[in-house]
Amino acid sequence: MSTPILWILIPLFFAGLGLFFTRYPLVLKWSAVGIGSLLSLSASLLPINEPFRLLFWEIVLSDQLLVFGRRFVISGVDRPIVVLIFGVYLFWSLIQNPKNVPAYFSPLSLAGITLIITAYAVDPIFYGALFFAFLALLHVVMLSPPGGDPTPGVMRLLIYQILGMLFILFAAWLASWVGFNRGDQLMLSRSLVILALGFSFLLAIFPFISWIPMVAEKNHPFISGFIFNVYFLGVFLFGSRFLMEGGWFAQGINLQAPLQFAGVMMLVFGGVLAVFTHHLGRISAALVISEIGRSLLGFSLFRLGFPIYFAMFMIQTIALGNWSTSLTNLRSGLPEVDVRTAAGAGRQWPLISSGLIFSYFTLAGLPLLAGFPLYLALGNGLKAYPAWINGVLILGSLGLIIGGLRSFSVLMEDSGEESPLDLGDRFDKVVILALNLVLLLLGLFPQVVYQVAQLITDLMMGT
Repeated sequence: MSTPILWILIPLFFAGLGLFFTRYPLVLKWSAVGIGSLLSLSASLLPINEPFRLLFWEIVLSDQLLVFGRRFVISGVDRPIVVLIFGVYLFWSLIQNPKNVPAYFSPLSLAGITLIITAYAVDPIFYGALFFAFLALLHVVMLSPPGGDPTPGVMRLLIYQILGMLFILFAAWLASWVGFNRGDQLMLSRSLVILALGFSFLLAIFPFISWIPMVAEKNHPFISGFIFNVYFLGVFLFGSRFLMEGGWFAQGINLQAPLQFAGVMMLVFGGVLAVFTHHLGRISAALVISEIGRSLLGFSLFRLGFPIYFAMFMIQTIALGNWSTSLTNLRSGLPEVDVRTAAGAGRQWPLISSGLIFSYFTLAGLPLLAGFPLYLALGNGLKAYPAWINGVLILGSLGLIIGGLRSFSVLMEDSGEESPLDLGDRFDKVVILALNLVLLLLGLFPQVVYQVAQLITDLMMGT
């Protein structure tokens, strides 16, 4: 037995098996909760490369698997990443309501996170780009209803991810020639430009940004929220390992400036989109785009920024889960989730609307909510760099807050309804209320999230 078999092949087997039970969505949901719990616990507790007893058998869990000449390695230092990814899958499985989320979500989402772990585990690491191409194909299936055509945003997502894979593989091939020709700065600069272009496709950095608002507007809110949350985590993890193990730092290349410039650019677009859009789906896209920008700024701080990034990711997971659940319910009561169409929704469905408001302003950085202390910590970490970077970080958050106030003020208008209409399942209302409370409490006690993020970073770094 090896860790890749336990945390890659076995989950893929259960994902494929789950596709035969789509007529039983409740069974799939609770099976996903059970599988997510077992995988998270096994990644937390089982020793690697050491013998242990399981009932009557003595087992040694090896940290690698050889497949067609390629190694897949999940060692002890990778354990926190595996726990984090399966923990995110468990969270989305818990808040999923089978009544308004397609039954295929559970098996396909499990397959998706397994592909992310595979991309992170493969050696040499540049082969991970191939698995993001498979992940893009899987996302096309998840975002396209059975029997329906993919939306233009989904097709653009597929095209950009395939192009990103090709550019990264081409850059890795060029970089291999740099190893044979020491001092060939022209070859190195060309491979760096191609590599940057490849990751720009994967991370949807301008001008390859358009698929995010298109998917957020036209596709199922819950599935879109899950993909935004998990996919970009996978790209950042893959990118960090690619840079550390690919020898790019050994070339003496300064990566901080391009990372910070890209992060600032994404914050600007996120803030502008929030101010000028009227569609609730596209408003969530503004949040996602801004989170990509903040994540790039966090990664630009390297060792200091990793705890900030993981803390922001955990808050993003809770907030996007809350937003997706709320918007899925609101969509069932409105002909279109446009701000103007949703006028008065806050009066008719106060609890569901509160989920939108809490989650949005958490990711916008409003004080007293969970996002603000982390964005403040990010700003403190950026003090050693040019002041305009922090200025754009503040302006980006202000743009999100202003856009949110303008949009959500419409929710509180008088809709003319004589009595509130009943909307939303009791399970969803409990989820929204619980997540609202969590976001508020984590805003008051941010050290809880930061300590967990610091622990993940220390375990990854082997300290």
